[in-house]
Formats: sequence, structure tokens, C-alpha cells
Amino acid sequence: MRYMASIYVSDVLDLVAATVTVEGWEESYGPPERAGEWTCTWPGLGEVDPGEWLGRALFLLAEKVSARPLGAERGRAVEGGAHTLSETGDRHL
Repeated sequence: MRYMASIYVSDVLDLVAATVTVEGWEESYGPPERAGEWTCTWPGLGEVDPGEWLGRALFLLAEKVSARPLGAERGRAVEGGAHTLSETGDRHL
């Protein structure tokens, strides 16, 4: 399977919004099939550096679309997310 993702991130007033569409191909030719789509929003933090803004947005987006909490695949204690006791995680972004 071959995948291609389209990611759109925008800063609107006090929110950051992101939409991700993933398309996949079983064969090396022909039209792709929709493999997944996610839309997420979170409060903006007033970042003024474009690189910092994008890095934070991509990090938060990856956490939201991930099927498993970060750290779970290696047997470590999970950092943050709904699978912790506080449900807010151990770090604040």
C-alpha cells in the first residue's frame, strides 16, 4: 500500500484548525482510495515564529490522529492524553 497525505493548517482568531486527508493505492496505477480523514481544532497559543507555530501544529495533529497514545508502542508509560489519570497529560503544550 502506498499513501499520500494532504495537510491543511490554519490559524483562525483564537483557534488553530487542521484537516488531514490520506489517500492510498493498492496498485502502482489508477485512482487512489480515501484511507482516512481527520479534522481537529485546539486553542492557539499566540506563536509569532512560523516554524514554531507549524512544529507545534504538526505535533498536536500527530497526537490527535494517532491510533495509539505516544509511548505505548514501546511499553513505556504513556505521556499525556485521555489514557492518563489526569486526562490532561503530564505536559502542557
